[in-house]
Amino acid sequence: MTELTGKVGFASPTAVTNATPCRILGIELLATLALAVSLIVAATTVTIGVARAQAFASFGRGEHAHYAMLVFGAVVAGMSGLTAMVAGERDVPGE
Repeated sequence: MTELTGKVGFASPTAVTNATPCRILGIELLATLALAVSLIVAATTVTIGVARAQAFASFGRGEHAHYAMLVFGAVVAGMSGLTAMVAGERDVPGE
């Protein structure tokens, strides 16, 4: 146990088996799906709240309202792309 394995975490080197990467991927998939469902529920709740408060009733009357929505959409799309690029560079354990 005195040798460094180069892996992150507190598990001993003998705890890693061939089934571990599949189990980790399954847990990551489940966590990703739970996060996606949570985001959809939160977005729906906020949308219903804004619709009931009629917060955007006067927002759409300006001449630059369409540009503001386009910029907001571009920022969200850019952040999504950046997240996908960073996540794609991550090493999968066991490879």
